[in-house]
Amino acid sequence: MDGPWDMVCDKRYICGTQCGDGSIVQNGIYQSRGMEGENNMGKLSMMVINFMTNQCGWGLQLVDGGNLGRDGSIREQQIKFKATHPLNLIAPHLMIELRQVGYVEINGANTNGIFDKLDGWLKQKWSASQIQADPQYCDVKFSTSSFKSRGSDPAVLVDAHHLQRRLVFRCDDHVQHGEHHVEFRDQGYIEVNGLHDAQDVKSALDDYYIPQGCTHYTQGFLEKEPYCDLKYRTPGNFYYRSGSTNNLGKRTTELAHFMGNRGWKLMLCNGGQRHRALTGLLTGLRANALRATVS
Repeated sequence: MDGPWDMVCDKRYICGTQCGDGSIVQNGIYQSRGMEGENNMGKLSMMVINFMTNQCGWGLQLVDGGNLGRDGSIREQQIKFKATHPLNLIAPHLMIELRQVGYVEINGANTNGIFDKLDGWLKQKWSASQIQADPQYCDVKFSTSSFKSRGSDPAVLVDAHHLQRRLVFRCDDHVQHGEHHVEFRDQGYIEVNGLHDAQDVKSALDDYYIPQGCTHYTQGFLEKEPYCDLKYRTPGNFYYRSGSTNNLGKRTTELAHFMGNRGWKLMLCNGGQRHRALTGLLTGLRANALRATVS
């Protein structure tokens, strides 16, 4: 079907019937329910991943997604694959979705008893409990109260927001080292996780960010526990935002170049926009997540 879509993609499929005004009457493939962001995008993503890797031999590069629309009700997922590799025909994949409302959802095959291993780890680390999973939405589901958040945008009072993160793993039958994760928050912070397996990164980041005016964050009196391994407070001119224009791409590229010169390879760059609503006022908070691992 020819149309304006060919300016933004090479191929398009419609899951349902397209009406004369361009709207789609869906055929039930995409499903969602409730007010907590529950949907079957993780399940559908794993179907595509398994087909492209185990049947077509392509390698999974990244999985990215975000919420669109004025109230964030439209969920969009991007999946990127790279050139073929024989290992992809046999290596299974597993998706783990973390939902801030209190759930961990797992999609994929139970390779080498991974479900039981995750069950033990989630119960030990996050005091999670396995609950009944709807097979149309996920394969295994856990409930936990370990996901926490605090603070708000000083410009508005926030009534609610639901975050989710999807992680995809490939079974390569050998132990991997941990990964270093850096998150830019344009509210004035830089947060770092994964230092338990990369202690040398802390001194390198100090040498990089402190001369730029960044300072180590001091935990407040009401903050009973840290939410990251290392946190910086950025100077006022570190981030720039004017409407939809910002400098997160520039900051991301700068850090990728700095870490690349020290043997760290950029594995995933993931950005998103959260819409927070109160009395009809919407404000968009943008964040970029950069994760690098030793190559």
